[in-house]
Amino acid sequence: MNTLIKTAAASLIAIAATAHNAQAKDWYLGGFVGYNAASDQTSEGPSRVVDIDFDDGYALGGFVGYEYSDAIRIEAELSYRQNDADTLAFNNIDRPFTGDGTDSLSILANVYYDFENDSAITPFIGAGAGIGFLENDFAYGPAVFEDDDTAFVYQSIIGASLAVSENSELFIDGRYFAASGVDFVRTSPAD
Repeated sequence: MNTLIKTAAASLIAIAATAHNAQAKDWYLGGFVGYNAASDQTSEGPSRVVDIDFDDGYALGGFVGYEYSDAIRIEAELSYRQNDADTLAFNNIDRPFTGDGTDSLSILANVYYDFENDSAITPFIGAGAGIGFLENDFAYGPAVFEDDDTAFVYQSIIGASLAVSENSELFIDGRYFAASGVDFVRTSPAD
């Protein structure tokens, strides 16, 4: 099965703790927890089509970053995303299934542009790329999709941060996260 995994994650609770003042270039640490909505997944074979719809899930992660200038930041991010399956259809017929759904563990390098202004709120945009370790875990009837793959992952980010003190910020953002060239194989019966 060759598929494109796409998720949208909104960071609902996020904090970035920094050890700097507004004029300094410095290192910072932070983390996020948020909502994750995964795109449906389709697998096609010689005589079958398997469609999987996912429940909403969660995303969480941590990062270390460096303020390169007043407007440019770079980050290394480690993140995890998980979604349970809602329905599974084999050749357009819903089937009972078991399994843990799909998840990904990703390591990304991100670049951000901060739109500096005179308020406490700073809008930003960003993009990232890296490597993802993805896993599928589904079983229905005699068919088992328990497979993992390593793939190129990327994301685009838009959000805003609020300075709550000289050394900390809260932020909210939305992310479009995708993995390309993912190939999950039906392991039983072999496919």
